[in-house]
This record gives sequence, C-alpha cells and structure tokens, in this order.
Amino acid sequence: MGLNWAEHTVEIDAPIETCFAAIIDYETFPTWQGAIVDVEVLDWDSKGRGKKVRLFVDAKVRKVDYTLDYSYDEPTRIEWDFVEGNGINGADGHYLFEDLDGDRTRATYKLGLEVSIPLPGPVARRAHRTTLKGSVEDLKREAERRAASSRQASNGDRAKDRSREDTLAEKVGIKRQEPRVAPPPSEPEGRAPQDGQGSLVELPVKMAGRAAGLGFGLARRTVGVGLEVAGAVTGRLRGLARDRF
Repeated sequence: MGLNWAEHTVEIDAPIETCFAAIIDYETFPTWQGAIVDVEVLDWDSKGRGKKVRLFVDAKVRKVDYTLDYSYDEPTRIEWDFVEGNGINGADGHYLFEDLDGDRTRATYKLGLEVSIPLPGPVARRAHRTTLKGSVEDLKREAERRAASSRQASNGDRAKDRSREDTLAEKVGIKRQEPRVAPPPSEPEGRAPQDGQGSLVELPVKMAGRAAGLGFGLARRTVGVGLEVAGAVTGRLRGLARDRF
C-alpha cells in the first residue's frame, strides 16, 4: 500500500525554543495532545531527550500504537525512524521549526503512515489528515500557553527584584529617586500671547484694564451729557431775560 502522506503548517506566537521544548516533552502529551492516549519513553539520548518513544494514538477509526526512534537538530528539526507498531506498518516524516521575527515560529509537521487496518483509501487519508492537523493545532495552543506563562513569570521576577532593591535601599537609608519630569516650555520673552491665551497671572491684569477702560468711557459719556444739559439751561435763561427787558 505504501505511506499515506499529510502535511500541515501553522504560525505560533511563541519563541522557537518554546515550541521545540513542547514537542519533545513526550510524557506530557496526553494532557494537551488530543489524539495521544498514552506515551512511554523507552530510551533517552545523552542530552536527556526521548530517543525511543512508544505512542498510543486515537486514530479516529481505531486506537493504534507505534514506536519511533527520534533524532534532533535542535531547535529546528526533529526526525524519526519507525521501529514497530500495532495497527501501523510504517511511519516516516519530520517536524520543522522556522524562527520568525517577534518571538514567532512557523511549525510544519509532515507525516507518512502505512496502516495495517483494511480501510478504503479516502477514509484512511481523511482520518490521517484530521489527526495530523489536530496535533499541530494542539502544539500551537500549548506553546503559546507556555510562552504566556513564561512572560508572566518574568514580569513577576522583575517586580520582586525591584521590591527587594527598595527594601535594601530603605534599610541603608537610601531613597530611590523618582523619574524627573521636564517642566513645560515657557513662552519666549517679548512674545505676545495669541487671542484667547495668557497666564493666570496676566488674566486679572487684563480684566482690570478692561474694567478701567469701560469706567473711563462711561465717565466721558456722563460729562458730555452734563455739559449738554447745562448749555440748554443757560440758553433758556438768556431768552427769558431778553423777553423781560
């Protein structure tokens, strides 16, 4: 029959090292890989990574298990050789990780399987693609969860370090200096403020000046009216005197 191949790629909001660490953390697979029922690490390499691993998988049509012999090019590539299996006659493929900008990673999972279960070709291919895609999406969620937890822990450590520094400074009588805030720029000397502008110091002076102007104008108008009335009275008295004499 030969190998039935499938491939799936996702972009993950996590550093490449976090993605690699998650996908080789085989013993945790049953807690976050939906298709993995159980895992047995049978052998380890010199760096403590799983070398020979048996995976028990819910392959949609039935449960199968197979043993793989892993090799690593950390943190960009994982490959394996098929050792033996129940319900599986062969397995080949790889995981590739590409480091993107901004602590992002592109992950590609390519897997070829040859099953010993008599199934129609379309059914076997559909089950294989569905299981493989689900595995990559599970990795995306787990790696992003680990990255978020790491960032929170880092922020907490920085806050603790600052608190310890403050406590030590207080004990030795040193006061931490607060960041200095630059004063707002002042108006150049001799520059007249624009309409509607002016400082709070200038405002009372302006208001007093305006009031004085209004008072002076009112006084001028009052004097003018008084002169007009006086002139009229004087003219009337002169007319009466001419009439009598």
